Amino acid sequence: MMRHPFAVHRVASFLVVLLSGAPSAVAAQEQRPALAEPPARYDADLLPPAFHRSRRDSVLRTLPPDAFALVLSAPQRNREGDVDYEYRQSSDLYYLTGMTEPNAVLLLAPAGITVDGAAVPEVLFVPPRDPSQEVWTGRRLGAERAQRELGVARAVTVDQLPQLLEQLAAADRRLYHLPLPTGVAEGSPLADQLALLTRLFSILPPGGEPQSYVVRALLATDSEEAFRRNRRLLDRVDEVAPDTFFAPGPLREIAAAYRRSASFTAWQAWRRANVDARFADGTTLRRRLDALRTVKTPEEVALLRRAIDITAVAHREAMKSIEPGMHEYEVAALVEYVFHRNGAETPAFPSIVGSGENAVILHYETNRRRMRAGDLVVIDIGAEYHGYCADVTRTVPVGGRFSPEQRMIYELVLRAQSAGIRAVQVGAPFRAAHEAARDVIADGLMRLGLIREAGEVSRFFNHGTSHYLGLGVHDVGTGGPLTPGTVLTVEPGIYIPASPDVDRSWWNIGVRIEDDVLVTDAGPVVLSEAAPRAPDEIEALMAERGLGNDPAGVVPRPDR
Repeated sequence: MMRHPFAVHRVASFLVVLLSGAPSAVAAQEQRPALAEPPARYDADLLPPAFHRSRRDSVLRTLPPDAFALVLSAPQRNREGDVDYEYRQSSDLYYLTGMTEPNAVLLLAPAGITVDGAAVPEVLFVPPRDPSQEVWTGRRLGAERAQRELGVARAVTVDQLPQLLEQLAAADRRLYHLPLPTGVAEGSPLADQLALLTRLFSILPPGGEPQSYVVRALLATDSEEAFRRNRRLLDRVDEVAPDTFFAPGPLREIAAAYRRSASFTAWQAWRRANVDARFADGTTLRRRLDALRTVKTPEEVALLRRAIDITAVAHREAMKSIEPGMHEYEVAALVEYVFHRNGAETPAFPSIVGSGENAVILHYETNRRRMRAGDLVVIDIGAEYHGYCADVTRTVPVGGRFSPEQRMIYELVLRAQSAGIRAVQVGAPFRAAHEAARDVIADGLMRLGLIREAGEVSRFFNHGTSHYLGLGVHDVGTGGPLTPGTVLTVEPGIYIPASPDVDRSWWNIGVRIEDDVLVTDAGPVVLSEAAPRAPDEIEALMAERGLGNDPAGVVPRPDR
C-alpha cells in the first residue's frame, strides 16, 4: 500500500527542492485546490437529518438551562507506524449528528451560545477542509457542507472550540459530558481537546481504570439497594488494597465520603454539595443517551433489519458451503464477502468460527483450524450496516449431519432459546430470557446425567443469555423492564470441553443459538428468523452447494 503523505511524500518533495533548486513542490502542493464536492450522499438509506435532530432535541430538553453538553468523537487508533485502523465514529456522536469524521465535537446549550453574533442551541465543530490531505484521505465535509447536509443549527471549524469553551467557562456554565475517551494518542487533536476541557472545567478522571470505575458506580447510586450494594463493593476494595487503591485526590475523597454516609439520603446530600456543585457532570448525559438508545425508532429498526437480513444470508451460504477439510478462515472469508457484497460497511465484531475443540471457547477468534467430519462449528457473526449491528449465531455439523449426542445437546439449547424468546415480553425484567433459558438447560443437563443438581448448570452454561443490540453489538441500555422498540439477543449455549469426569461421547460439543429479538406490544419478533435453526432444516441446507464450494480464486495449499 502507499505510505502516508507526511511520512514519505513531503520528505521526498523537500529533498527534490534541495537537490534541484526548483520552486518549492511543498508550496505547490499546499496551493492545490480542494477536490470537487461529491454528491450529497452515496447511500440513500442513511438516517435522515430529522432523526438526529430529534435525538439532539431530546437531550436538550433534559439539560438545565444554565448547562451545556459536549460529545466528543472517537479516537483514531494507530495500527503500526503510519498505518491507522479503519476509523469508526463514536456511536453517541453518530447517533446525535450522523457525523462520521474524526476530531468533531458536538456542543448542546439549552440557553444558547453566541457564535458569530447569533445565539444557537447547538454547534457542531468539524475539521476544516485541507486540499493537501484530501487527495490522500478523501473529501471532508467542512463547516458549510456539514451544516447543510447534517441539519445542525450551526457548524464551524474546530479551531473555534477553545474560544467558545472559554466563553462558557467564564459564564460559569456547567459542563455535562460523557465518560472521557481513553487511549488517546498524545499530540492528536482529540488529546488537545481533552487537555482544554480539564484545564477549564473540573472533570473527574476518565473511566477505564478500576478506581474510576468504582467511583463512577458510587456516583451513579440511585436507590437504597444500590447504596448497600456499592458499600459491599467498597468493602471488597478495602479487603484487597485498603490504603493503596485510591491515590490522594478527588477519587479517594469521594470513596471516603461514601463510607461515612449512613444512608442513601445522606450520600445524596453530600454528593449534591461536594460533587454536583464542584465537578462537571459525567453521568447524567450517559444515562439520558442510554435511555434514548434503548428504544429504537422505526428508522433504526429498518437499519437493524437490513444488517440482520445480510447476516442471515451469510449464515445460509456458510451452511451450504461447509464441508470437511475446509479451514475456519474460509468460512469467515465467505461470511464477510457476503456482508460486503450486500452493502454492509464492516463486520460488527471479529467473526467467530470455532470448530471441534474451539466450539467450546465463547469468543474464539483465531479461525485457523482445519475442520473435520464429526466436528461441530459455532458461527457467531454480525454485519454492521450504517452503524447498526447484527449478532446471530448458528451451530452446524461439519459433516452435514448431527451425531446423536450433538443433536441431543442442540435440541436442548433450542428448547432453552425458545423459552427465552417467549419470555421477551413488554414489562418483563431484562433477565427474564436468561432465567427461562437457564431453567430449561439445568433440567435438561440433569436428565442427561451431565450435572446432578440445577446449581451446577454454570459449569456448561457460563454466560448471560441477552444483551442489547443497536449501534453497538453489546449496545447501551437501561437494564430496566423491557419496552416496545428494544432489541436484544437471546443466545443460550452449552459448552462441554474434554474432561476426565465426562464421557468422551460429549467431549467438545459446543452449541450456541443466538437470535435478535424486537420487543413489541404483540409479543417478541425474531428479526433473524431467516437463518435456519431447526436441526432438520440445517441438515437439508448443508446438502446443497454454496458460494464457498467454488474453487475459483483459491490458491492450493500443501496441506489440502
